Amino acid sequence: MLIPERELSFRKALRLIVPVLYLCLIFDIFAGFFLGSNFEKFVEQYPALLIILPGLMGLRGNVFGAMASRLSTAFYLGSSEASLKDKYVLANSLFSIWLASMPTVILLIIAFIKYFDFAQIGEVAQIAISSSVISAVILSVCTATIVILAFKRAIDPDSISGPFITSVADLITIPSLIFFIMLADIQIGRILAILMLIILLLSFIYSVREKKNWRIYKESLAIICSLALIQSITGNILEEFSELVYLSMFMGFAYPAIIDQLGNYGSIVVARTSTALHLGEIEKPDLKTAVENTKHILLTAPFVFPFVSIIPLFFAYRYFGFVSFAPLFLFVFFVSFMLIVLLVLILSFFIAILLHRLKIDPDNGGIPLITTIADVIGTVYAVSIAWFSVTF
Repeated sequence: MLIPERELSFRKALRLIVPVLYLCLIFDIFAGFFLGSNFEKFVEQYPALLIILPGLMGLRGNVFGAMASRLSTAFYLGSSEASLKDKYVLANSLFSIWLASMPTVILLIIAFIKYFDFAQIGEVAQIAISSSVISAVILSVCTATIVILAFKRAIDPDSISGPFITSVADLITIPSLIFFIMLADIQIGRILAILMLIILLLSFIYSVREKKNWRIYKESLAIICSLALIQSITGNILEEFSELVYLSMFMGFAYPAIIDQLGNYGSIVVARTSTALHLGEIEKPDLKTAVENTKHILLTAPFVFPFVSIIPLFFAYRYFGFVSFAPLFLFVFFVSFMLIVLLVLILSFFIAILLHRLKIDPDNGGIPLITTIADVIGTVYAVSIAWFSVTF
């Protein structure tokens, strides 16, 4: 089988990474449209969901981004076959289904502590858990299929699978939440919730039978549960400043694209660095090496910027009928976006190095960790841009 070439140039980044990011941005735009057009409903009727929402979007993408990274490394090392019938692929797919639902439970507990409202949290739990499981099943199939097809076609899965999967996660999360909100008060919604719990249980039972994967399970579970606590910070920031985000008009539309693209950039660097570490390609992990490994990826950010700024502004204008902004605002937005992307890229490289030195496989922990950090950074950044747009 032909092994994908790993060396990255600016031209190759434009040809390989930018199209994938554009595809992801299309998903983000749809997700942003659903969030922006329904943001008032979240603020007024289900504020607890705003605490859970970043975790649902981010950690779900984390779980399946990490799954993609594990499968990619296994295929490169030859320890697993690039096939849906492979036991390692199947076990990872089922494991990721129930792992992706664990943060939901943790975030629900945090939301309950804040609101201490049994009625609201009970309804939110039904919505969130049902949404988590059905999304996880779809993402599990998508992740395995994308990595296998990319590897078989000699395309480096590390460069495309992370962004694609995290964006699909964002696209699925918000519409599925809205779908289950609509079904929350009727019988079919309760029946679907029970069905989702059965699927969750079956995926757990089957995956834990593969004892040789228990180290992966333990590492991933510990990391994801810990990151759920960090994501609660993100959710509380979003909930606390939800009115400011709503007043900015466009940020509700832009928010999914901003946090997703930061996570995408981070996942690309972590996945590439992880595989490079496993293959012994990195000898001196210093700042110079980090810049050398990320500079071509950074130069793709200007091609992404219109999708996190101008298009959300256009959607907000079409939906609300009026959005005020000036060229100086767009200039500040652009410069700050480039700096935030650079920060995430450098952090991603050193996080993968740190985990490797701590004897933690970056494939298991790197993508969840950097995308969670990127969500916190991105949410603070989004709130700051929203404040700037309101007060400018």
